[in-house]
Amino acid sequence: MTKTQRLIELMMRVYDKPTFTAEEMAAEFGVSYRTMLRYLHELSGMGVPLYAEPGRRGGYTLLQSGRVADMAGQRIAKDHSFERMVRPQTYVIGLEFQAPFTAVHMSQVMIPKLWIELERRQHEIPRQTRTGVKTGVSLSRTRLYHYIAGVEVSHFHEVPEGMVGIILPAREYVVYTHFGAPDRAEIDQTFLLLMDKLRQRGLEPDISGYALEIRPSEPPSSITIHIPLHGINPSDDSPEFVYRPL
Repeated sequence: MTKTQRLIELMMRVYDKPTFTAEEMAAEFGVSYRTMLRYLHELSGMGVPLYAEPGRRGGYTLLQSGRVADMAGQRIAKDHSFERMVRPQTYVIGLEFQAPFTAVHMSQVMIPKLWIELERRQHEIPRQTRTGVKTGVSLSRTRLYHYIAGVEVSHFHEVPEGMVGIILPAREYVVYTHFGAPDRAEIDQTFLLLMDKLRQRGLEPDISGYALEIRPSEPPSSITIHIPLHGINPSDDSPEFVYRPL
């Protein structure tokens, strides 16, 4: 097992067990106490919100995101502006992150790294159609959390190494603009609160469809969120297609 794989497994365990000691984790993962301290320090550096009590017997606590949910809820409550629009079939190429839905909190650490890596490699993607605009594609309400940080292209002629392509069928979305810094936890909370708000208005989000995040700049000061609607698909329910080159 590589160090990266071990850190990912540790991250998943931390979110599953939000209160623990370094000794407990060291025994569970079969590493020394000092090695576990180093791993936990690296997770903190990656953005995992850990609070540490000093001393060898001190424990670690994963800070919760209730304040983030309150902030997102207050913003949505003040802004009732939703739009409905039909997007044509869309092609996106980019870098992907996948994890079990139970490990969805890993996205708060891993997805920002995708955008940094995409910024470095974007020039490798041919036939880009929207200069200065990036597109995030996310599926996060099923057993799998799947996210692609990418750009829209005219078609798949060549997909760079380590990247994937996805075809999104023409369909209707509800559109909402999220203002502020691109904080992953806050964006995820906005998605959840928006879906509740839509149901209150008699609209049913399609949890099996991919949502979109349109980012007009980097770093973006606003993100346009597109949530697919259930049963309103001009493509006769054509599924999304993910292309992974061999």
